Amino acid sequence: MSQQQVTLKRALGFWQAYATAVGLVVAGTTMVSLGYSMGLVGPAFIVSAGIALLISIAISFSYAELASMMPGAGMIGEYTVHAMGRFMAVFAVLGGYIVLVSAAGAMESIVAGFSAKEMFSGIQPFAFAVFLLVLFLVVNLLGVEVFGRIQLVLTLAMMITTSVMGIMGLLQIGTVAAPQAPAFNPAGWSQVGQALALGMWLYIGIEYVCPMSEEVIQPEKNIPRAMILGLITIFIADMLFGEAIVRYVGLEKLVSSEVPQLVGAKAMLGTVGLYWMGFVTILASASSIDSHLAAIPRMLYGLARDGMLPRVFAWLHPRFRTPWAGIFVVFVCLFIPLLFKIDITVISTLILAACITWLFSYIIAQLDVIILRKKYPTMKRPFKTPIYPIPQIVGIVASVYMIVTIHPDPDMKRKIYLLAGAFTLAVVLYAVLWIKLKMKESLFEPQPLKDHMAQNLEGPSGSSMGV
Repeated sequence: MSQQQVTLKRALGFWQAYATAVGLVVAGTTMVSLGYSMGLVGPAFIVSAGIALLISIAISFSYAELASMMPGAGMIGEYTVHAMGRFMAVFAVLGGYIVLVSAAGAMESIVAGFSAKEMFSGIQPFAFAVFLLVLFLVVNLLGVEVFGRIQLVLTLAMMITTSVMGIMGLLQIGTVAAPQAPAFNPAGWSQVGQALALGMWLYIGIEYVCPMSEEVIQPEKNIPRAMILGLITIFIADMLFGEAIVRYVGLEKLVSSEVPQLVGAKAMLGTVGLYWMGFVTILASASSIDSHLAAIPRMLYGLARDGMLPRVFAWLHPRFRTPWAGIFVVFVCLFIPLLFKIDITVISTLILAACITWLFSYIIAQLDVIILRKKYPTMKRPFKTPIYPIPQIVGIVASVYMIVTIHPDPDMKRKIYLLAGAFTLAVVLYAVLWIKLKMKESLFEPQPLKDHMAQNLEGPSGSSMGV
């Protein structure tokens, strides 16, 4: 089968799409962040998380509309090339996603390794982290159907067990200590407002299902539903568990611990809780690694298909129909940080710096919707943002707010901005040199949408995209 005949395969239904959307969001680092945030703010963190949920739903509307217009694997790159040109498309993908994987993605496997060591002292965290990376490398090389089945099991196991553990704590079922009654808002409402960025971290990455749109059956329906249901169920599961643990362990202990979710689970349910939450954390990290290796290679595939990355990234394996080059590159990005001894402060700084470039990508997506609405007002949009353009405005303002308030400490904020600036400079240099010298194209001239659709969409939803 020639490469002209090899296309991505439509094999993912609604639940697999849901699992992909939730899989990255409910990560090992998210579980750590949830425990830390509950300790920092107290039970009132549910307000921060609730506001962040509404903002995330508003942002997801934009991704859902864009994905329904252009159900292509390139996702943000594919949307942006038609709205703002090639330079912004490359920046949105590389700055928003490759930077995050390179700077922070390996933290997921590290968190899983340390959780495994907490449960079984003989396990080496590095070896366990490498095992997870290699396992999901193979899973993603072998095809989207294998990915979909495994991701669904991981995601449902995480969501159900986290919710059940929270319910047990709240209802005092199987608990080993009497619950306390902490003040609802001990740090004051200003702290609730400042914790908005922490609340957003619970949901960031929900759009990871969009690059899978060429492999999702009826993407115009299943992708919006998967993202919105995913956000709501994440909020429910996280808040059940978070509101439970603050009744069994002091807030200051949650803030100071490197594994607050394990501390809370052990205080609530004893040794059973420790092993249970350790298992959930490993599942969460595994799910996140799986999502990184599935979604980002599809974005690179989309850019390469349009000539904005080396052509090798557009090559699909003839049998498995997966973008092997992109999968291997993401694997390397996830693996390299494991070779260095980095403390928690450096890791946190890298994560926050990468979050800034990710938030820029979110802003670009909101602008894409506004620009394309004006340029192509009559184009078919199977999913349209309700009460447009209010969700886009909310998404842009909220993203800018979180960039400005990324960290309360001025020195740390300066370091974060410097790192984010370095990441941005590297991406900008690549984009300018590749587009001007290799492609010999304009940086900011949008590509006509109708030409691109004719080139890349093989047929109607669910038909000729797959064999």
